[in-house]
Amino acid sequence: MSGRWLSVGLSLFLSGLLAQPQKAEKHIRRGQQLMLAEDYAAALGEYETALQFNPFSAEAYLNGAYCAWRLRQNKKAAEYFEKAERMGATFSQGEAIAYADVLQRLGQPTKALPIIERLLSQVRPTDPLYDKLHVTLQHLKNAEKYLSNPVPVTIRNLGAAINSPYPDYAPVISADETVLLFTSRRPGSTGNQRASDGLPYEDIYISEKNPDGSWGPVRNLGGPLNTSVHDACVALSADGQTLFLFNSENGGDIFISRLKGRKWLFPRNMGPPINSKYWEPSVCLSADERLLFFVSDRPGGLGGRDIYLCRRLPNGKWSTPINLGPPVNTPYDEDGPFFHPDGKTLFYSSNGPNSMGGFDIFRSELRPDSTWSTPINLGYPINTAGDEIYFVLSASGLHGYYASEREDSYGEKDIYMIDFSAMPPPPQPVAQQKEETPTLSSEPAPLTFRPNLTLVTGTIYDAETKAPLEATITILDNLKGDTIAVLTSNAATGKYLISLPAGRNYGITVSAEGYAFHSENFIVEETQGYREVRKDIGLQKYKRGTIIVLRNIFFDFDKWTLRPESQIELERVYQLLKEQPTLKVRIAGHTDSFGSDEYNQRLSENRARAVYEYLIQRGIPSERLSYIGYGESRPIDTNDTEEGRQNNRRVELEIL
Repeated sequence: MSGRWLSVGLSLFLSGLLAQPQKAEKHIRRGQQLMLAEDYAAALGEYETALQFNPFSAEAYLNGAYCAWRLRQNKKAAEYFEKAERMGATFSQGEAIAYADVLQRLGQPTKALPIIERLLSQVRPTDPLYDKLHVTLQHLKNAEKYLSNPVPVTIRNLGAAINSPYPDYAPVISADETVLLFTSRRPGSTGNQRASDGLPYEDIYISEKNPDGSWGPVRNLGGPLNTSVHDACVALSADGQTLFLFNSENGGDIFISRLKGRKWLFPRNMGPPINSKYWEPSVCLSADERLLFFVSDRPGGLGGRDIYLCRRLPNGKWSTPINLGPPVNTPYDEDGPFFHPDGKTLFYSSNGPNSMGGFDIFRSELRPDSTWSTPINLGYPINTAGDEIYFVLSASGLHGYYASEREDSYGEKDIYMIDFSAMPPPPQPVAQQKEETPTLSSEPAPLTFRPNLTLVTGTIYDAETKAPLEATITILDNLKGDTIAVLTSNAATGKYLISLPAGRNYGITVSAEGYAFHSENFIVEETQGYREVRKDIGLQKYKRGTIIVLRNIFFDFDKWTLRPESQIELERVYQLLKEQPTLKVRIAGHTDSFGSDEYNQRLSENRARAVYEYLIQRGIPSERLSYIGYGESRPIDTNDTEEGRQNNRRVELEIL
């Protein structure tokens, strides 16, 4: 009796064992159907259920690994691929490429290299896959090099104050890092609708820096920038007054909006020559607003997406686009340009052969002959095997911002800040013997980047009421007589920001209707490095006693002959007197305290007379003009510093 029951129990046990693989096979077949429908999440669930019934199914591991790879679950994908490999599974080309990509994304290029080398040995050179595998092989070799020599930077997640459990990306900043705008797909988007992928539509958000250096509360910018469909920010002007947006209209176009007071104006399509019937996903504007870089996949490029350049014409329109060409553009994709306020350094992303996988961030400099230097890969850990794109850098060069997928992300993509302060200073050039012939190195120059520029910020206001003013700021090259840029302060706050790259003598004039103009002078030396200057400017209305300091009137030491670079300021005074025919003015000369009283008195009077005589020669009636020298008797600053003495050496225009 007991033998019969033992036989029945054994039979049931064996039939159960046989049923397990059958159940596993059933879930594998369901997974394959879901993969055909590209529902990889559901398919992965079926394969994991199959493995519960049959933990030795190489097919379930291999298919599950591919699904995990498609879902960017790289650690799980690597584990499943490895188990399938140990079980002797046969990998297809696509599965082998996916396995190598997973290893690459996990920072294991050395393990991925033999997989790609094996595939290359099996593919003919005429096969379209051959070139792609060769690029992947180069990416892996680059990754080995950069991973073994990381750059000394700190990368910090901006935290829950900025990031969310949803994708947050495409950060843009003002040059002084006081304003951060970015794109997010978090709930609460304008229109409260969801796109086909189940996530809310893209909206633009803003955060402003607190006095303690932390970022303030994030808020949705709302209309008119955000609409019921996708709205993404792609660039912000250095002063934070002009915003560029991407919209999928017309195959993908760039739009522009300006900040009027505290409100953004309705975005307008930039139209040709920037936009076309092709895809234009990104753009950036130089700090002086004279150069515009944008990306397009229009015909005639080197391949894929290329970076183009337009120059602002005298009539304010943009010139015909010029493809930047090599070495910046490649037969692959370039995107996300950012032109630094130093006026010569371009940062951008490329997935060409010099990256370490996906899009990497590169740097190239505009040379004096309008050619571009060999691009430099910013290296690891800034770049990874994933996509690094839409990188922006503060004017100081100390902080970079971009979106990345990393272990400490709150969601799929988060916004990170890169701290470059630990980077060593640029190496000094080594003098060569005359008989030595300089050689060109195939290696890129060191990553170290230290901008040479002066950033001038402040507010413009009515000198009496202290009310902020919307004023026109004209920046000129005193030596060349060229107008470099014309900017506008914010109507609601009076805030302005000016970037002055090194190597020029700048004349800056601030003017508003009904007010006397204000002038400043900045000489930015090539070796000066980066500095920030805060200068709040109060404009005075035209009335008796108003004094205009002419800071761009120049004389040689111990002389009173007007130097050529004074021409712009002198012409401005002439135009003022011509436009205001009832004004009578006195021209006053001042010196610092160096020298005797008698000497300074004579020098100041002669310099005032030089300006007086210039205006007489230009046709201003003598009865409207007078001049006087005050020597060192009326200082406006200390004579104990060179900067103070420079401020005291001046010519003034007093309205009588």
